[in-house]
Amino acid sequence: MSQPPHYNLFDSRGNHVPLGKKVGSGGEGDVYEIAPHRMDVLAKIYHRPLTEERQEKLRLMVSGCNDDLKEFAAWPLDLLHAGNNGPVCGFVMPRIIDCEPIHKVYGPSHRKESFPNADWKFLVRTAKNLAAAFYIIHKYGYVVGDVNEGNILVTKKACVRLIDCDSFQVQTHDKIFHCEVGVAQFTPPELQKSKDFKMLRTQNHDNFGLAILIFLLLFMGRHPFSGVYKGTDDMPIERAIAEHRFAFGRSAALKAMSPPPNSVGLSVVPGEVSSLFEQAFAESGIQSWGRPSANDWWNVLDALEKRLKKCPTESMHTYYTGIATCPWCTLENSSGILLFLSSDTISRIDVAAEWQKVLVIKPPGPIPEINPQKYRCLPAPLSPDIARALKFRKVLQVAAALLLIISAGLMVGPLWTGTYSTKDLAGLVPAVIAGFLLMYPGRDTAEKKRRKKEFEDARYSWRLWEKKWKAEAGDAEFTAQLGALTALKGRYETIEQEYKNALVTLQHTSRERQEKKFLENCFIDTCTSSKLGENRKATLRSFGIETAADIAPYKVMSIPGFDTAMTTELMNWRKQQENRFVFDEGKGISTSDVQGLIHTFQPKIRPVERELLIGIEKLHAIQQKIFKNRVKFQPVIEKSARDLAQAHASLSAFRLTGKIF
Repeated sequence: MSQPPHYNLFDSRGNHVPLGKKVGSGGEGDVYEIAPHRMDVLAKIYHRPLTEERQEKLRLMVSGCNDDLKEFAAWPLDLLHAGNNGPVCGFVMPRIIDCEPIHKVYGPSHRKESFPNADWKFLVRTAKNLAAAFYIIHKYGYVVGDVNEGNILVTKKACVRLIDCDSFQVQTHDKIFHCEVGVAQFTPPELQKSKDFKMLRTQNHDNFGLAILIFLLLFMGRHPFSGVYKGTDDMPIERAIAEHRFAFGRSAALKAMSPPPNSVGLSVVPGEVSSLFEQAFAESGIQSWGRPSANDWWNVLDALEKRLKKCPTESMHTYYTGIATCPWCTLENSSGILLFLSSDTISRIDVAAEWQKVLVIKPPGPIPEINPQKYRCLPAPLSPDIARALKFRKVLQVAAALLLIISAGLMVGPLWTGTYSTKDLAGLVPAVIAGFLLMYPGRDTAEKKRRKKEFEDARYSWRLWEKKWKAEAGDAEFTAQLGALTALKGRYETIEQEYKNALVTLQHTSRERQEKKFLENCFIDTCTSSKLGENRKATLRSFGIETAADIAPYKVMSIPGFDTAMTTELMNWRKQQENRFVFDEGKGISTSDVQGLIHTFQPKIRPVERELLIGIEKLHAIQQKIFKNRVKFQPVIEKSARDLAQAHASLSAFRLTGKIF
């Protein structure tokens, strides 16, 4: 039986269906527009005649179509027959536009081209919508079966659409229409060794592939079973899956596995999300309903989306609020890989305008000088008794002084002439008497001690207040903050100038930049080498090699299972792509080149920006605090100075000498 001509197509109601231009082609059939003016649907026409079983399967899918399925999938809407009432040769399905394959969302290089405005929140939402799509498929009793990155599309709004739905497993109460295809990188362990996919698939099998895709989305294209294997033999992804070697899991070390370089771990997601990954990839997952369902995933991803925050350094970075610092900044800085495209400029502020705010903040100036020595105080008056006692003490002091002079005269003569003898010790008697006179406890002694205590207390209080006055009302803090801001402004301007210089350098290296840009668009997926199957391509992508630009001998050789021959093969393919490059002299600096510079300089300038903005606010706050403290403390400080001056004057009535301030 030969395939009927495409112009002889009829729908289930016997209406003629004319085809328009071909818009796609696959292994099983071609996809066409339906003429005229049917922009909402497409027609898939198979290359070969369908078996009765395949025709019956399509009839069941069309009869089971509903609004839920149409929202998430290119579901068969109607059958197409070869001739009126002839055999089924195709079907009508919804037209899905403005979509890209899901791997262009989670792969950083693809994402920068296809989804330049996507951040991690976009990836989380895509994962959530993917779970919703699987939930709907499972809700109506269908099984995807062939879960893989090629039959899932994503819109610019993170909506998910499933295609190739005619390969899904369809089951009635007495018959199963199998999904007869599969991709090893998304096939659960219990099916890995199967040579024939014509078997009963379960939703639990789908849940394994769903968990793989969600992991790829949340972890920047890293396959959960592609890591660094500590053994000496080869560890391809399908073997790692079969042996439950989850490279990011709690038991990874026991399985001789560890995550690949330049990747993040499960700590970037909440515990409930990481627990679902552990459950999905654990050995217990092979049991019936052992893996998280699509609904389980939707619930935790919906909660995660609500618990995201923006990075203070890079606005395009969003991350889980449960971790202290942005993991994407850390990963970008350590790996040099641009995970998300930044905004159009390296800076968010106009530094000249911000500096004007600094200039209008009036410096408080030197602190007003307050000194106890400037206060002239009279001693507190003495009582008559104390005054008489003090006069008597002064008489005693004069007498004691005369006795000391006499004693000195009696002792110096013999010492001078060298005739000193024991009888000359009598010369010490006047000195002893003088000592008794000076030690005589007159009635003024207590008053003197009291005034001395008042003076010492006043001096101690003054020193404390003087220190507080200089610290909190002086301009030292303001001057220091102004100096720090000036240094920050200088750092900002230096980085800004370095960025401008780098832009000039870009203009001088346009050929190299254009070639790099060209190679970044030569994706590994397009390599047709017989040595590079889909499994090895997935491994390369998991280790961050997505394009020809990523290929370097040291990178390839560091991947387990990639030897010298494979490295040479990849380098030859890169060389082939380089030979295809044609330099365009009239082409300016590309947006992605500028974005690369922005990525380099933003982490440098954004912290300076933030410090500058906070520092300006702090400078104003310091100024206000100083003015407030001067008003608040000056009366107290002046009183303390006067108290010390008065205590000093009162104590001076006893004619004490020495440094007292």
